[in-house]
Amino acid sequence: MNAIMYGAGNIGRGFIAQRFFLSGYHTTFIDVNTAVVDAINADHRYPIFVTRGTEYVAEWVENVDAINGRDNDAVIAAIASADIMATALGVNVLPFVAPLLARAIERRMAEGAAPLNILICENLIGSDAVLRGLILQHLAPEAQDYMEKNIGLVCVSVGRMVPPTPAELAAQNALAVCVEPYSQLPCDLAGFRPVGAPLPELDGLVAFTPFTYFIQLKLFIHNMGHALVAYCAHQKGYNYIYEAAADAEIKYFVTRALIESARALAKEHGAPIDDTLQFVEDLMVRFENKLLQDTDARVGRDPKRKLKSDDRLVGSFKLVRKHGGVPAHIAVGIAAGLLYDEPSDEAAVEISTFTRENGVAAALAKYSEVTDPADVAMIEKFCDLFRAKASFAEFVAVLGDLKRVEH
Repeated sequence: MNAIMYGAGNIGRGFIAQRFFLSGYHTTFIDVNTAVVDAINADHRYPIFVTRGTEYVAEWVENVDAINGRDNDAVIAAIASADIMATALGVNVLPFVAPLLARAIERRMAEGAAPLNILICENLIGSDAVLRGLILQHLAPEAQDYMEKNIGLVCVSVGRMVPPTPAELAAQNALAVCVEPYSQLPCDLAGFRPVGAPLPELDGLVAFTPFTYFIQLKLFIHNMGHALVAYCAHQKGYNYIYEAAADAEIKYFVTRALIESARALAKEHGAPIDDTLQFVEDLMVRFENKLLQDTDARVGRDPKRKLKSDDRLVGSFKLVRKHGGVPAHIAVGIAAGLLYDEPSDEAAVEISTFTRENGVAAALAKYSEVTDPADVAMIEKFCDLFRAKASFAEFVAVLGDLKRVEH
């Protein structure tokens, strides 16, 4: 069985290709990084360092090779003969690979190949619709019906944390990837083709529909909590996520923010609240993983995007409001995000400067589309507390007053 991993970055090597290997596939990477392609083809294996307790445990991914993404003929031929495929390229790269995917689909139709499912491991809501639209721009009209029936475009929620690999591990092997143990792979059941056929046997696969619940679980709990830890870490002078996640005061804010979001998500999707809260409990332990060595600068990067109206912090804030809750602890994270002034981050400098010069209300309207006076006042109060270097007790007093309204 042959698998294609389009993208040989950290997610491709450190998560998806390992699932293929453990499921018995030979995996061919496609990437434009010549050094990575050559290294894969030199050894046909590479290590993944899994953080287990206080040590890194090497797990090897084998039975792999690679082709250069600039070799169009080789790319088309590989996809045309694959049994399963995944992308982990970055959203901005998808338009450049869509023409090659179209040619490969046309060849599969001409050769009578079996159906192909493409796992779309991109950080994008509606990634299946986006990729479908890009492919159709280049696909011959006579192949469109074939694509609809035989090419599965499957949304994937990538939850495994894959931070930069420590230098000492990278020195051992240029392809090494450092990962956490978590390896669940939620996929959209409705995306698989042919409809109703048995699913591919893939390690860690969890197929579910409607998939919006898993997408929002990742965005409004995992991503929201991660960002909140990062922005609070910056306020208290921590460099690493694990340090901040273990800080009792930050843990208080984050845990309660996650619970606020979890309750709203369960109501939104009719999901069991126990399952959603179990995800929260597991996540808090994962955030404290010291060996990941993840920094608040990396996790907090680009607060302009992370404070958008439909993104992790403000999106979860609005979902809680929608279901009648008071997202007070999420508001703490939004306030810290507005004040996040990491000098190496151009977006952080922009948004924190704008907030300082124009006020919180103007910043929320500009970057987050938050204009409700009560919401603005809540977030503004926490900005004032952060600026005043207020005590934890002062934060808790304000939070207590706000949450009493909920009851």
